[in-house]
Amino acid sequence: MSLKKLIEEITKPVIDEMGIVSGDGTIKGGSKVSKVKKMKKKGHTSVPYGSGYKKVSEAQAVKGSKVQKFITGHNLTMKGKKYKEIEFETLKVDNSRKMITLRIIAPKKLFGIETPVKFSTLRRGPFTKTDTGKKRNENVEKKLDLHRESVVYSNVDNGDSASNLKEEKNIKKVVGVFGGRFQPFHSGHLATYKWLSKQVDEAYITTSDIKKPPRHPMNFKEKVRHMVKVGIPKNRIVMEKSPYVAKNLLNKFDPETTAVVYVVGEKDAGRLSGKYFKPYKKDMKGFDEHGYIVTAPQVGNISGTKTRDMLGNPKVDDKEKVKFFKKTFGYYDKGVYNMMTNKFKKLYEVYRGLLESTGTQSDGVDDGPGFISSLKSYLLRGEKEAGRLGWEIAKNLIDDENYYSQEFDIPKYPNGPIGSVSYGPAGAAEPSAANDLDLVGSEMWNHWLDHIDMILKNQDYEYTDKLKKSRKSVLKHSKNTLDQLEKEEPTNTDQDRGNEQHGKYDIVKEVHSLTSNLERNGKELLLMGGAYGHMSHPFDDKDLTFKDLKNIITLGLGGQLNREDNVTEKTDGQNLMISWKDGKLISARNKGHIKNKGETALSIKDVERKFKGRGDIRDAFVYAVRDLSKAIGALSDKQQNKIFGGGSKWMSLEVMWPASENVVNYDITELMFHGTMEYDDNARVIGQAKDSARMLAGMIKQVNQNIQKHYKIKKPHFMDVPKHQDFGKLKDKFLGRLNKLQSQYALKDNDTLSMYHQMYWQEWILNGAKQTGYPKITNEILVKLTKRWAFFDKSYKIPQIKKQLKEYPKFLEWVLSTDKNDHAKMVKENMKPFETLFFDVGATILKNMDGWMAINPAKSVQNMRKKVQGAIKAIRSGGDIKKLNRLKIQLDRLNAIGGFDAIVPTEGIVFKYKGNTYKFTGAFAPVNQITGMMFF
Repeated sequence: MSLKKLIEEITKPVIDEMGIVSGDGTIKGGSKVSKVKKMKKKGHTSVPYGSGYKKVSEAQAVKGSKVQKFITGHNLTMKGKKYKEIEFETLKVDNSRKMITLRIIAPKKLFGIETPVKFSTLRRGPFTKTDTGKKRNENVEKKLDLHRESVVYSNVDNGDSASNLKEEKNIKKVVGVFGGRFQPFHSGHLATYKWLSKQVDEAYITTSDIKKPPRHPMNFKEKVRHMVKVGIPKNRIVMEKSPYVAKNLLNKFDPETTAVVYVVGEKDAGRLSGKYFKPYKKDMKGFDEHGYIVTAPQVGNISGTKTRDMLGNPKVDDKEKVKFFKKTFGYYDKGVYNMMTNKFKKLYEVYRGLLESTGTQSDGVDDGPGFISSLKSYLLRGEKEAGRLGWEIAKNLIDDENYYSQEFDIPKYPNGPIGSVSYGPAGAAEPSAANDLDLVGSEMWNHWLDHIDMILKNQDYEYTDKLKKSRKSVLKHSKNTLDQLEKEEPTNTDQDRGNEQHGKYDIVKEVHSLTSNLERNGKELLLMGGAYGHMSHPFDDKDLTFKDLKNIITLGLGGQLNREDNVTEKTDGQNLMISWKDGKLISARNKGHIKNKGETALSIKDVERKFKGRGDIRDAFVYAVRDLSKAIGALSDKQQNKIFGGGSKWMSLEVMWPASENVVNYDITELMFHGTMEYDDNARVIGQAKDSARMLAGMIKQVNQNIQKHYKIKKPHFMDVPKHQDFGKLKDKFLGRLNKLQSQYALKDNDTLSMYHQMYWQEWILNGAKQTGYPKITNEILVKLTKRWAFFDKSYKIPQIKKQLKEYPKFLEWVLSTDKNDHAKMVKENMKPFETLFFDVGATILKNMDGWMAINPAKSVQNMRKKVQGAIKAIRSGGDIKKLNRLKIQLDRLNAIGGFDAIVPTEGIVFKYKGNTYKFTGAFAPVNQITGMMFF
């Protein structure tokens, strides 16, 4: 058979299958193209005037209505260089756009490049049909070889010993999987995905939803948000528990007719092994039997480590970070940029407390990397020891890539960063080990568990049994341990003994009043936020820098709080969390109800029992769940699952029932959605669905269920925050107050609020030590006390304090007195200037706004003022000294921000800053405290 005939035999069915030509061999719509009028130039009647193309006499690339499979371009310029001939293969035709996609197959340096060409250009330009009768075109012959190799022939005995050729077509689709952590997805990843897309029928990205710094700072939704902006189709990004086990993705494909190819980089080429994974080849099996591995070419020199370092390193200037972000990702989005920089900067804090370091005796007992000279030696030692046992290391707890990418200002092993983790004595006799601490009993056990918890929370590992949950010592061979456990075992007491012992303390009374199910003086104060939790003022977030605080003030006064998301009104109703599971509405008032997808959540009947006999509160909640059940029940199963995830997603909402109002009188009966949070089985937040509140309200309205028997159901109330008319003056005023606080400890703009509190307590501790005969306090004691008092880290326990400070009795007495009598008061005093400042800023912003939910804002404000006046009068006439002192504190807070003039008919506003949610409340906080004193 001649080469020419072989070409026709092989290429014709290929062209037909690709849809390049129709059944009769003609291009669809070709007749219209042939009617296009041509501009003529003398001597070149078939070439557009001024095109610069030379007329060629060879067979044309398009003849009549037919396009050739292999085409040669003459005297073309590619990438700045002129080529006498470029050989193309026709890939596809876009009839609607009249475009043809060609792929270069020669010369070698241009091989694989795809380019779209107009049909008219191909017809009239310097393109001809490739002369396949000549032997010079080696690349075309190679291409034909590939076509021949792709057809697998098998001999079939037909009974006459004759052989038939049969084409095997078991695998109809090849799916490519590009899996990884993608922390973050960068230009190198994008190039790999594009390369993979050209090699397979369908290419996908798989990644997990793990959010455990330092290896996994971004969760799945955050990664998708970024990848979509980079250019990856959202439907091609799939969440998997393990990126290299594409279980969720492959569920939608036929395991017998679909093969899967996993792409890896050169450095990860050996990551996938075992019987299942095989090197990529042409005669592949279905994905149930094997997965195949292909190594992607290296593109560029960008890496995840470098990206995290550039965006997270505090030593890199913000302008350089923005420049790097734009260059690396090809776009710029303020929200995504802030999210990444905030997450990656925390990587520089993680490893300071992650690894062990202990001084060991010469007999070689290894407690961790501290026994070895370096992390590298430690990892090599692990591999050696595993090899002696016939094992190999599957994965190290310590991510050396992240570890070595950071700069530490702490000593390397074996001198840092933390002390011994062998908290117990070596044996059952007297303590003899060279440990920092010699503890026994449950104190020792819990100390060790606290340390392991800290390590595990930053890794992909977890306890394999229920040891963590029980946190009970199971040591049975230490006399000291058993004796200590016996001492700690409490004796049986009457059920109400606790009230007798502690009832006199104000904090106990307050907590009891907050959590009791009984009405008090005809009024009930429900826990703020319910299961949803507490929303922060800016000054509550100790991770915010002074620069952040200044930005928030400026944005608020300048009317730009909506830069990341809509500003919403924070309403003063009763909070409720709801979900939908097994065709029924369930609700939650605490975290316990949310665990295990609402396993112990409240049904409608449970809500009725819980609030039975409680008047207006009962009506508010019972009517709410009944109306919600009817409204959400009218939605489709798909809609219900999208919003609530079968009990894993919970919608927070506000119950607005006039008869059970708290402070603000809205005079409306509404249920207002806030948004959903997704929880794991331990009621830990693992995700947040943006626009879920608006979406659910829209779904309900679409089925005409937004007006129920008792309530109107609606989306969040969006607010317009205008720029203040005295913006410049007020900005200088408030930033001046903040600068004054910042300068007390010579702090910089990039220092966090936690640094302010740290400096405050360190100064207090150093002065206390100097005045009580301990002027050379050790850094260890200083740090431990600072963590206990500034950050409420109670890992430094009273028994340890007494043991370590017994040689300095005066200082010990001062420490214990501060801890018991002064600490809480000092925390409030230290926070007060920030609290007052931001309440004042909030009041200023709120007074400059309108459009509140209250039907009659003026009447609502008047009503709030009357409540405050009535509460003041009642408290003063009551004569309770403690209440009078609390009243004075709250009146001072109210007067500091403008007194009664600062009161507005709302609790405040809610806004987003750097991906986190904050609130401005102004006068509401002191007003709420004052009116609440009448009942508790």
